[in-house]
Amino acid sequence: MKEIEIKAKIDNIEKMREKLLALGCEFSEPLFQEDIIFLPVGIEFSDIIKGTPVVRIRLSNDKVTLTLKKKISQGNELIKLEKEIIISDKNTAREIVEQMGFHEVLKVNKERIECGYQDMTVCLDEVAGLGSLIEVEKMSEDEDSAKVQKSLFAFLQTLGIDEGDKVTKGYDTLLYEKVKNEK
Repeated sequence: MKEIEIKAKIDNIEKMREKLLALGCEFSEPLFQEDIIFLPVGIEFSDIIKGTPVVRIRLSNDKVTLTLKKKISQGNELIKLEKEIIISDKNTAREIVEQMGFHEVLKVNKERIECGYQDMTVCLDEVAGLGSLIEVEKMSEDEDSAKVQKSLFAFLQTLGIDEGDKVTKGYDTLLYEKVKNEK
């Protein structure tokens, strides 16, 4: 399954939430997510190419998931193969991931509320170190990824998002680059 998404910076989560509520969206309770990101030993974010596996262990409130993501487009980080499973033990999952030759590269902490709209999932995120963002995603087997991203962005434009607000990288990459530039 492909995860196809688009992200954008927003000024005010509450105002964006109100716009989505006006469309009939119903939001989840807030999710407090800690993502631990792993890459193969010897690989850093700057080394990621098409096909490089990225593993995430996510603690979201009381639920733990293990996710594998791989870029399937060299030029577009927001189109990925995604496989995910719910797990019962974060620490055992970490041991397994490390024994498979992966190392922790960073953590991403955020507060998220999400809703569904048509065939999309919409997330309003407050990401530690990055600020307020909106993410719209669609899971697909065989749709043209570029066309899907274009339609997702068209939806964001109806909410007042413009091209200058668009974010073309994942939260993990953005945080990695921010930390790297602060050194």
